[in-house]
Amino acid sequence: MEKVGGEELKKQDGGRRSDAEVPSVTPLLPSILHQQTRTLIKYSLRKGKRKTVKAVVHRFLRLHCGLWLRRRAGYKKRLWKKNVRRRKRLREHVFCNKTQSKLLDKMTTSFWKRRTWYVNDPYQKYHDRTNIPW
Repeated sequence: MEKVGGEELKKQDGGRRSDAEVPSVTPLLPSILHQQTRTLIKYSLRKGKRKTVKAVVHRFLRLHCGLWLRRRAGYKKRLWKKNVRRRKRLREHVFCNKTQSKLLDKMTTSFWKRRTWYVNDPYQKYHDRTNIPW
């Protein structure tokens, strides 16, 4: 006889436990099988403050009105097999949508959200939303 959880159990098959005697691990499975998502977030080890994800800063441009600009996907890949119209379209910059912009704002600190002034900035007319022609 063996005691498990306050109950006496008989050993069967030469001392091995039967399936009914084995403690269940199903309550642990949801935490193990939980689907992980990458939405943010880096924190500093010392003070616990949010850190900027550097890939966002390198790949995107934030306008002062809150919109984010990006290049089209694949603009550097296998250009030899793409026709001229497609290559021209890939050179364009496009705006991110609202959900992407919110996510990118979370992934950066306030330092990257403040207004910057550059000499001969080609995006100067796009920084304020009122100058967009549409």
